[in-house]
Amino acid sequence: MRFLEGKSASAGICRGTAYLFSVPELKFEPGVIEDTDIEGQRLEKAFSDTFNELSLIKSGLSESLGEEYGHIFRAQMTMAEDEEFLKDTVDIILEEKCCAEQALTAIYDGYSELFASLGEDDYNRQRLADLTDVFKRILRNLLGIQEVSLAGVPKGSIVMAEDLLPSDTAMMNRNNVLGIISEKGGVTSHVAILAKSLGIPAAVGVANAMSEADQAMEVLLDTSDFEKASVCLNPDNEKRASFLTKMEDYNRRKREILLNKDLEPVTLDGKKVELSINIGSIEELESGLEFGAKSIGLLRTEFFFLGSQSLPDEEKQFRFYRTAAEKMAPGMVVIRTLDIGGDKEVSCFSLPKEDNPFLGLRGIRVSLKYRDMFKTQLRAIMRAAAYGNVKVMFPMVADVSEFLLAKEIIAEAVGELKAEGEVYDSDLEAGVMVETPAAVLLTDLLTRKADFVSIGTNDLTQYVLCADRINENVSSYYRLFSPAVFRALKMTAENAHQNGRWAGICGELGGMSLAIPVLVGLGIDELSMNARQLPEAVSIIRKLNYEECRLAADKVLSMETEEEIKDYLQSKF
Repeated sequence: MRFLEGKSASAGICRGTAYLFSVPELKFEPGVIEDTDIEGQRLEKAFSDTFNELSLIKSGLSESLGEEYGHIFRAQMTMAEDEEFLKDTVDIILEEKCCAEQALTAIYDGYSELFASLGEDDYNRQRLADLTDVFKRILRNLLGIQEVSLAGVPKGSIVMAEDLLPSDTAMMNRNNVLGIISEKGGVTSHVAILAKSLGIPAAVGVANAMSEADQAMEVLLDTSDFEKASVCLNPDNEKRASFLTKMEDYNRRKREILLNKDLEPVTLDGKKVELSINIGSIEELESGLEFGAKSIGLLRTEFFFLGSQSLPDEEKQFRFYRTAAEKMAPGMVVIRTLDIGGDKEVSCFSLPKEDNPFLGLRGIRVSLKYRDMFKTQLRAIMRAAAYGNVKVMFPMVADVSEFLLAKEIIAEAVGELKAEGEVYDSDLEAGVMVETPAAVLLTDLLTRKADFVSIGTNDLTQYVLCADRINENVSSYYRLFSPAVFRALKMTAENAHQNGRWAGICGELGGMSLAIPVLVGLGIDELSMNARQLPEAVSIIRKLNYEECRLAADKVLSMETEEEIKDYLQSKF
């Protein structure tokens, strides 16, 4: 019996058999070649084969999970059809008289060094993961090695790997996989994203998992703790029995919690808390309805742009926004305008390369720079608002003037729609996404103009604490339960309420069971989260006393460390 630990990437408890996933070594013998034309042709064919493989993966994933996940492979397809990438590799073949494998590896090594020198923020790390996936796929095609995938994983498996590339998880037979354990990866990796969307328990950062386990060995995986993941290999009878009891209790609790999905989220003393979902595709909308969603607190619109080689037109956007509005009626649908930049790139939109993209052109700044694209999106939103309770929200606002400029463009769109005789809502409510320290400090001024605020706790935490949660060197400084974060939430809610506006949360913190009582106590009016978290949030709120939550929030605000806050909340609630 052996025990391993890691980080929880997707919550759950499962028992299964180990499926050790490893890919063949991509070895080749470097050397001088005579016919560079043949090598160039081999390379072109490998690029073409890779593009076709990625296209099939993208189509399958988009169909099963939606374009938001399919876009992962659109970015890789762009690399595989990048003429500059191919030309640079061919140039090395011609100059060095080397084989295609050697030239490709030289290009990849150069890019890897470049990314490493720029740092390990989310933007660079994601690009490097995609580049690695594409490089290995091209190299495998060059070597004529058959692809090894997770499509044939046996039923009841817990997949274990040193690392899982995006295409590995996309090709996984999801019906046969009970859990995922990876030695590498982070809580926001592709593995985590897909596992959460499918409700599969996943642990990342589990050191020595592959060397400690044997194929088909019994594995117990526990990621029920929102931070720490526990893995037990080859358990004895006593451990197995206690684990099965815990798993049965956990699953029974999940079933009981699911029964609450249609109940009102009201505290014992009558305080109503609005619960909403975050979505980015039609598939997530349908899933949200299954889990009892009555409103959408964050509709991400990036998937229109991420999955397309050209800017999406007004009609395409309008149809989806209208569908969401009609399905959620009379509940609200808060549509966030395009939020790219930072860690998000789109193939149909070329942004300047920046040394620090998280402090560069992103969010509302992109929209204000490219006004025609912005106005097209606003027109679609206003037209959809005629069919339901639609609101619009602007991301990464850091100044009142930015909000006022956005409102001016709304006014221009209103004039155009009126002149064209289109049906639209001229009274569209407009809000601000509070993600910057500046927005927190200006909330009293912003809410004199804006109709509401919604706090994006992921970016706000990152900016308040100056700590990138993806950067392993500072990951311990990224603290969602930091006293500074809770003070920022308190200031935001108070300022909004003083101007008669509501304040919501649409970041990761909003769906955390440990945080919900203190968020309610801080006066947050609405919590938006992953659809699967809704039933538990309802269950938690219905057991709370609002006045006790207020007292608990006051106590949290007086505390000095994240550890103190977590310990207090765990003991109190």
